[in-house]
Parts: sequence; structure tokens; C-alpha cells
Amino acid sequence: MFVVEKWMAKQVITVRPQDEIIKAFELMQEHGIRHLPVVERETLKGLVTDRDIRLALIPSPLSAPEDQVYHLGAVTRVEEIMTTDLITVAPNTTVEEAAKLMAKYKIGAVPVVEHRKLVGILTETDIIHVFIEMIEVLQSSSRIDVVLGENPGALDEVSGIFRQNQIKVISVSISPEKSGQASVYSFRIERTTVEPIVKELEKAGYHVVQALE
Repeated sequence: MFVVEKWMAKQVITVRPQDEIIKAFELMQEHGIRHLPVVERETLKGLVTDRDIRLALIPSPLSAPEDQVYHLGAVTRVEEIMTTDLITVAPNTTVEEAAKLMAKYKIGAVPVVEHRKLVGILTETDIIHVFIEMIEVLQSSSRIDVVLGENPGALDEVSGIFRQNQIKVISVSISPEKSGQASVYSFRIERTTVEPIVKELEKAGYHVVQALE
């Protein structure tokens, strides 16, 4: 299931509002990360990014580019540069919703909050891992598109037909209903020869729009 809780980083590196910016910089360098939630007494107060820190630190003119040394400028504390107007998600938010928020607000990470407490962080890298797994699922599965009609028990009946044929259903999606047309249910199933199950569905009175192995 593609929910944030499954994909977020749960062991989150954090800083406090009163920490010096140089400490945040060193943590990012040490752990290879670009976003640091700012936490006080387990409550999320803000977020600081590598860009925020680069703008606050002054590079030494005497250091070589490959061994750059930075100094604090007039701004010294994390709380002076952190973003406090945060976009957050809950653990049960879908990855799709989180990705849409990140794209809409042009941000590279979203803190995950539950009962006002930080419980994780989801980054662009995590989103990429999700899409890689989704592609692998698509490549190793088959798809059958079926019109279920008006019968409220149709979904259960079709699901039962898959079970009777020992076929695992990975996911079900519904295409938007067009004017005058019934909705089409797309069943993503484990890779199999689709012809026998198509015959079973049609025998039960269902219209199979297409079947892809």
C-alpha cells in the first residue's frame, strides 16, 4: 500500500531552534541530507534546508573550493532562518497526495506529523523509490478492465471470481465515468494468462473492455 508511513524515514535527524546554524550544516554534511526538521520538546517548530544554510554561511576566501570553509555571519541561530509556515502530511496520507503537495509548493520534503508530534519525513528520494516499485509492479503484473454495471454487489462478485481462480488482485482503480458510459474497473493482478479468467468474467455476464498480460 502506497501510504506515507511505509516510505517515510522514521529515524529523523533534527535540530533545535536555538542551535547554531553551523551545527545544522555539519549534521547535513555528516548524514548526507538536505532537510532538517526543527523540533522542541517533540513538537515540530520549523524546517531548515541546505539552501537556507548556504545563504546564512559565509565561505572563507582563503579556502580552496574542494575544501571550503564556512563562517557564521550576522545570523547565527537555526530559528532565525527556519521556515515556520510548513506543509506537513499525516502517516496515513497517500504518497500520491504527498507528491502532489511537494510539486505544488516546489518543496523537496514534507515532515510527517501525528498529534502535533514529528514522526517522520518524506523526501523526493523516497518518492522516487515508490515510483520505482510501482514500475516493477506494473512490469510483473497483468491487467483486466471490466464494466461492472449498476449491481452494488458486482465488485465483490468479480473479486470472488479472481479468488476462485487463485489469482491475486494487486490493486483496483476506477476510470472517470464519461457521460452516458459506465465506469470501468481496472484490476491489476499477478502476471498470468488472462484468457481463462476473461472467459469466466464474461460467462458471469460482465463486459471485459480489455485484458493485458
